[in-house]
Amino acid sequence: MRIAVIGIRGLPANYGGFETCAEHTTKYWAEDGHDILVYCRKSHYKIHLDQVGGVKLKYINSINIKGVDTLSHTLFSILNLIFFESNYKYIHLYNSGNGIFIPLIKLFNIKVITSVDGIEWKREKWGFIAKIFHKIGAYLAVKYSDKIIADNQEVYRFYKEKFGVESEIIEYGAKVIYKNEFSEEFLKKYNLKHKQYYIFIGRLVPEKGVHHLIDAYLKLKTNKPLVIIGDDTTETVYRNDLFKRGEEHDNIIMTGFLYNDEYEELLSNAYLYISASELEGTSPSLLAAMGAKVCVLVNGIDENLQTIKSFGVAFDKFNFQDLLIKWQKCEDNPAFVEEMAIKGFNHVKENYQWEGIAKKYVHLFQRV
Repeated sequence: MRIAVIGIRGLPANYGGFETCAEHTTKYWAEDGHDILVYCRKSHYKIHLDQVGGVKLKYINSINIKGVDTLSHTLFSILNLIFFESNYKYIHLYNSGNGIFIPLIKLFNIKVITSVDGIEWKREKWGFIAKIFHKIGAYLAVKYSDKIIADNQEVYRFYKEKFGVESEIIEYGAKVIYKNEFSEEFLKKYNLKHKQYYIFIGRLVPEKGVHHLIDAYLKLKTNKPLVIIGDDTTETVYRNDLFKRGEEHDNIIMTGFLYNDEYEELLSNAYLYISASELEGTSPSLLAAMGAKVCVLVNGIDENLQTIKSFGVAFDKFNFQDLLIKWQKCEDNPAFVEEMAIKGFNHVKENYQWEGIAKKYVHLFQRV
């Protein structure tokens, strides 16, 4: 099969969940002999590669303005596909907002499956006009896609109730990165010790609730530092405020974006992964933490509960006083934390392996 991937920033993945999903699924598709083309945002990459892991890459310009960047890149990528790469007859389109272009795609007899994330127009980063576009995009994605993909039961339920559509549930995967031994090179870099710090991973935008984490942490009775891995280039006021708070407290370590070995070593050695995120689909960083055999403590929104089942800890939904209570319990009960880490790790190994998830996508393409 010839499959094009459109709607992400590109590969190698160095931004968010959609990119991570595309990186892993396309790798397995290419290994199985499929011809895969991923459209990348030219401005997002300093080095332009011809391919990665057998996956062809094509760099396309965009209009680099907030609210226009993603949509313009998607449109230019679709036009490039139609006029210059017409042998690709299947598209994996990411992001419901990009659904506004699906009627154009369908004029050229191309099959489209669309992966939707959480309810995009509820995200605080979008202004009024952008939220309208996302709603329209979701409607058109439902109407014209050959199939809608939800990453968990809660997103499936929303699209069923809102639009009356039966989407396909294909979960995100998790790379199992647990190791028995580590070089400790990066632990030393940040003056950290094995299982003696907390960790959060994600973009520094308001919906991720990092300010709530810091508020709770400063009330926690602990000597363990809090490590925050992430950054953002859009919500600069919020992001700068978080970095300023980190500078004011020696035990809060702001690393910025990290990838590959440095990211994996810091995650795998953490005592507890903690997140107060208020809006998610299936969180890739949450799955990654469980795949690293790290106990997780997350906001009790339905999407998180669907992901962790009974193999992680959740505080009462949006109750940040309960966050502090549950966090303190984890601090005071290392045996419980270790037990939950093992359970979460086994849960991910059994249910969230990327190879099996990649095959689900191929089977879906074959059906449509």
